[in-house]
Amino acid sequence: MENKMLGFCAIAAVLGIISAATGFAGEATRVKASEVIVDYIDDTCVYPSSPALALGIVSAVFTIITRIYISISFGGAGCCRTDPNSTPVSKLLFVLSWVASVVAVVLLLAAAGLNNRQGGEVDSYGYIKCYVVKPGIFAAGAILALLSAVFGIAAYITVAPPTTQTNTYPAVALPMGTNVNPEKNPVPFPPQQYPPQQV
Repeated sequence: MENKMLGFCAIAAVLGIISAATGFAGEATRVKASEVIVDYIDDTCVYPSSPALALGIVSAVFTIITRIYISISFGGAGCCRTDPNSTPVSKLLFVLSWVASVVAVVLLLAAAGLNNRQGGEVDSYGYIKCYVVKPGIFAAGAILALLSAVFGIAAYITVAPPTTQTNTYPAVALPMGTNVNPEKNPVPFPPQQYPPQQV
């Protein structure tokens, strides 16, 4: 059981770190407003090439892979588990993990899409508007992707381990002596179990 738990935590942590690292790399390589060139002849914005689009998509994909891995390892819908091993804390952490995953994927894909936007708009005053991703959107998605993995690992760890039941019969003391009649003082014996007969 310990090796299984350690293996799950290691894989979920690596997937979470990869999604966070690519999200932070997307933040570092995003197109800044100072890098956009305005072409006044065609009334367009010229954006430099940036790997932030690919990094944002890779980060979102790894966040989804982490979410799938945690859900499968956790045993399906962790918030709706009815087995006696799940605790309210594990259910809460599982829900927080889901919420963090969904918000992280939305932020990362939105930032990646806005980073790759070409063109521009001319406003009512005749000025050209060039759109860039605000600082911190990729980073917020990366932090939430990492928190999703952390919450998933914590939910997995807080699930109570299943209790193992052993069928042990209590020791029965038989009375000794000459005046003891077993028919008048019956001693309860556990039911005997016979192995199945082979035919």
